[in-house]
Amino acid sequence: MKINDWKKISAVCAVILAAVLCLRQSALAQEEVADKKFSIGPRATYWMAKDTDEGEWSPGVQGRIRLSDDIGLAGSIDYLKHDFGYGTTVRTYPIQGSLQAYLSHGGMLSPFVLGGLGWYYTQVDGPFGYSESNSRFGFHGGVGMEIAVNDSLYLDTTLRYVWVESVDSRDLNALDKTYNDRGAMFTLGINFKF
Repeated sequence: MKINDWKKISAVCAVILAAVLCLRQSALAQEEVADKKFSIGPRATYWMAKDTDEGEWSPGVQGRIRLSDDIGLAGSIDYLKHDFGYGTTVRTYPIQGSLQAYLSHGGMLSPFVLGGLGWYYTQVDGPFGYSESNSRFGFHGGVGMEIAVNDSLYLDTTLRYVWVESVDSRDLNALDKTYNDRGAMFTLGINFKF
């Protein structure tokens, strides 16, 4: 990732954290978040692939189940689009499953580490009519934070690195070309607890 990308991500995180802290002050003062085990909500994903010049924001949805105070399962689906230049566009629909280990719980902030597996349905459009679809698998690992707003709503952010197979296309000279789209994935989500 370029320094400007990290600056943008840091600025967004700071604004969100400040907004949450303000919302939290006006919410009910509580020691424990209610014992709701399932949550679902929308998320925004910023993926910076290795062979791209800049990252892209995209929409997605995520769901989580708390198995205990310390362990949870998460699932998500996103829509990602990258322009690799030279007439090659890659559209990816990642479906990811993660195991989460919470480092603390019961308060406003719940940091966690995560790791898991993803299935990536990918469509590649290249120059000279090149078009191909395939399925790829990859691992991911990272860190995250849940920020409780009240007993039914929390904000969520994660940073993970995704190891996924490269994609094939053609360059402007009609020669075979491989693009590496593994890289960093940053997410911001709003989850509603049930």
